[in-house]
Amino acid sequence: MLKYYWEVKTLRLAVISDIHSNFMALKMALESIKSEHVDKICFLGDYITDGENENEILSTIKNVADYVVLGNREKYILNYSPSKKEYNNYKTIHSTYSNLNIESLEYIKSMRESYTLDVNGHKILLIHGDRYKGSYNNLEQVFDKMIDDYDFDICLFGHTHRFLKMEYKNRVFINPGSIGMPDDYPSYKYCIVEIDDHKINVTMKEFDVSKSFKELSVSYKNTKYYKTNPTWANLCLLSSRDAVDYCSQFVNHVEEKTRNAKELSAAEFNKIWNEVYEEFIKTNNLNE
Repeated sequence: MLKYYWEVKTLRLAVISDIHSNFMALKMALESIKSEHVDKICFLGDYITDGENENEILSTIKNVADYVVLGNREKYILNYSPSKKEYNNYKTIHSTYSNLNIESLEYIKSMRESYTLDVNGHKILLIHGDRYKGSYNNLEQVFDKMIDDYDFDICLFGHTHRFLKMEYKNRVFINPGSIGMPDDYPSYKYCIVEIDDHKINVTMKEFDVSKSFKELSVSYKNTKYYKTNPTWANLCLLSSRDAVDYCSQFVNHVEEKTRNAKELSAAEFNKIWNEVYEEFIKTNNLNE
């Protein structure tokens, strides 16, 4: 874990997480940040894999970021397995991996799991938070595990796609929400965290999804990614529109259908995937 120390009167951080290939929303955030007079820009993971523009997104982050941590999506790229590429649940990773240029791959490899910043006596932890997957229905349990694993006063984390500021056991936990695929309210979000000797202020910045959704939808549907991964891509699009995690709900249904099955071929798995998708869309009355 890398540690950084400095003293300033007040530190202003822009904190961005969970872009999920939504380059349009990322550009909104960065344009907004220009007028915020921040000292540092922090990125908390999950930048790619749910659409195109992966090289542009990573190049943009590299050019503006002061701190960047790995998300689970980037870890999927680092652990890419070509033997899975014919399975529908892995084609999305294959599509992204195939499109990444050398510079993007090297940049992902250079990313850290976490950072610790020591500012004005505050220890600030930056992580994505995916290692605690499965526990986020009990935040206190997650926070207890983080406290066991790291030494910090302030934790900046992502992964849940939900904005949060919460004090727990004399520590402050902050999640900026998702700039690319929100799961709390249909607005793209990032936050400004201001820290001095005496207080911590958190300001959420948001952009109404509905104002740009039509443009996003038209652009997204014209991509090779959407045409190659139509079911997953459509779920991502609808999740952004409604601020509902349809993707995870859908995956849970697929896992239920395949839990007791023996090893499935790609053709067998994809058949189940497509059947569950049709049922899921109909049951949830999802359409654009």
